[in-house]
Amino acid sequence: NGPYLTRCMVQIICSTTSMESSTIATDTNGDSEVTGAAGEHGSHERSNKRTTFEKYLDRKEGRKRLRKAHKMRKQERRRQALQSSLETTTRLPKPQIVKISDSSCKTRVVLDCAYDHMMSFKDICKLAHQISNCYSINRHLPSPVQLYVTGLGSAFKHSPQSSQGTKQRQPVVPEASSAASTSKHDTPTRPPVSKSTLSRLNLVNAENWDLFLKMEDFTELFPATSIVYLCAEAADELPDAFLPPAVNNSDGKGPKFTSDDVYVIGGLVDHNAHVGFCHLQASERGYRTARLPLDRTGIQLCGRKVLSLMHVFQALAGVLGGGLDWTTSLNAAIPPRDGNLCPPQ
Repeated sequence: NGPYLTRCMVQIICSTTSMESSTIATDTNGDSEVTGAAGEHGSHERSNKRTTFEKYLDRKEGRKRLRKAHKMRKQERRRQALQSSLETTTRLPKPQIVKISDSSCKTRVVLDCAYDHMMSFKDICKLAHQISNCYSINRHLPSPVQLYVTGLGSAFKHSPQSSQGTKQRQPVVPEASSAASTSKHDTPTRPPVSKSTLSRLNLVNAENWDLFLKMEDFTELFPATSIVYLCAEAADELPDAFLPPAVNNSDGKGPKFTSDDVYVIGGLVDHNAHVGFCHLQASERGYRTARLPLDRTGIQLCGRKVLSLMHVFQALAGVLGGGLDWTTSLNAAIPPRDGNLCPPQ
């Protein structure tokens, strides 16, 4: 029985070994199949990502080409438009600026700035701004008027020398270029009040403007018989044309207001706080007074017929040096804001 048992044991061991080997083979095949499936899925994802990125690059290149083509078309249209405009239009010559010394209009218009003591600093700033606008208006006229800014000496005050002996900066108030032969300073220089029309004009270098800056009052510069003060309360209106004094009217008398007269506009920004003050001052001094022909031209203002210094100057200068009639000049000067021009009745 010994050999028989030995053979049985060998068969059992062989069968067990074959079963284990078959099981191991089966597990190995399963793992390889799973690994192969996973690898195949990953390569597909990488392929999809690569395809998406390539599509993005293609779209980006396409947009770049479209932008470049659009830019080139835009440049071509601009070039053609510029070429056509140069062919069809001619450049207008720059308007020539005429100096008051070369102007054919010799009528003198004065901006009276002797009222600083009656105005607040805010109103003084407004007055200085209006004076600069008047200068700009006059500078662009075909025949600018002889523009004077007087009464600036009222802004001066005596200032004793300081104990340190320092020299204060003197204000610069020269004459206009057309009056270069006269003295540069009309009165002994004294430091001006900081809140004055003169100090505000110094900030914008008014000494370089083509006008006459005067320290004196206009009463010291012109004879009283030639002065005409423009006031809204005056009884007489300005004429349609300013004739020389030698020319007679149809009635054989000379014109009441001529081109040789001096027309004074009061530089008082008071918001109707001093009603009729300029007219009263002119009447007491014996000056002639006049007003703009608002009634004759059919222009109706709401409230009092009082215009600002700039609007009065623009209307007057347009007739004197601009070649306009009163209707055109007044309509151009008066701002058509609500409440300023009344509707026609």
